[in-house]
Amino acid sequence: MNRTILYYPTIDIPSNSWLRHAILYWDEVSSIVPKSYDNRMLSELSPDIHYLIAEGQFRPIKPEDLIYKDDNWDALHQFRNEFTETVASPAFQQFIQRQQKSQYRIHIDKIGRDDVARIHNNKITDGIFHFLEEQGLAKRDNRQYEWVTFEKHTALLYMSLLAKYLADVDSEQTTIGTDLSTYEKFNFKRVKEKEGFPVVSFNLDNVLPSPKANVPLEKILDFKRKREQNLLHFKKYLSDFQVKVSKTKSQAELKEVAITFQEGLVTGVEDLKAVLSDSKIESGFKSFKALINLKSPTMFATAGALLNDKFDLVNLPVSLASIGLATIGAIELTGNYIELKNKERAKLRESPFSYIYQAQRYGLLNRTQPLGQ
Repeated sequence: MNRTILYYPTIDIPSNSWLRHAILYWDEVSSIVPKSYDNRMLSELSPDIHYLIAEGQFRPIKPEDLIYKDDNWDALHQFRNEFTETVASPAFQQFIQRQQKSQYRIHIDKIGRDDVARIHNNKITDGIFHFLEEQGLAKRDNRQYEWVTFEKHTALLYMSLLAKYLADVDSEQTTIGTDLSTYEKFNFKRVKEKEGFPVVSFNLDNVLPSPKANVPLEKILDFKRKREQNLLHFKKYLSDFQVKVSKTKSQAELKEVAITFQEGLVTGVEDLKAVLSDSKIESGFKSFKALINLKSPTMFATAGALLNDKFDLVNLPVSLASIGLATIGAIELTGNYIELKNKERAKLRESPFSYIYQAQRYGLLNRTQPLGQ
């Protein structure tokens, strides 16, 4: 079974360091791509993505897998409810207003072209469209009826939640990932203890070796194939730690697991950095965050008072001075409560169920084009 990362909220993944990081650390990368009845992709993808498809490194995931398959009815129902509830929530309405820098209610007929995006008709149910139409957040494109015009931020929210539910019904071991923390926060909203279930947020701050944005994809794939064992060893080390985090039963045990991980992480980073350099792949140290299901909810009882809706559990420095870098990274573990609606998708996992990759972004979204471009 492939380890897949499903990118959201746009179809065409930005061809920058996020894509290169994902190609290096996952078996394959995916995004949500609608298809016609003759299995033709309905969105133009970048040359980089077409290259990755040819190399077996990219897999398009069809929104129809959630929307039209009878055996996914429960998931579709949950998705529809979560989306409409989120759109109607004061938090999202205030977010839209802040983004538009206006105190007035946004209506799709009154906003400029830069503030809209298009989503293909195959990605949206009639019920959701009519709901958004009533809210003034969507309308049919009269020139191209197969596209629905959305208020831009509503479209990005829709794609974010759609990715989460598609990952649940996908046949591979699929985790969603993004470089937009705002939409991760809407997907996995932090709440008070009585309103949610506990998770651990695992942050690697400025530690993970990652190819720079100018490295050709061909070089990264060649590296993956020639240095498969080096890469597998490092990825397994990261994965094993995350599994151990999910099983810890006390803060003391969590800290012990983290200290042991810290000791081996530096060696692993040094080794991976060295083989990347040997392959003439320019790399830097980036950050990422993973949400990990916690198997023992009682662990939080030992963590002290809840502060700002989270527990600060572990914060360990990571020095890379041994390879000539003065930068100090960090291993950070915090406890959060996530909305109960996400509990089912998390409970069977020992691996993370959401990733944020924190890196500089270039040209994420051309707002005058459909979300597929």
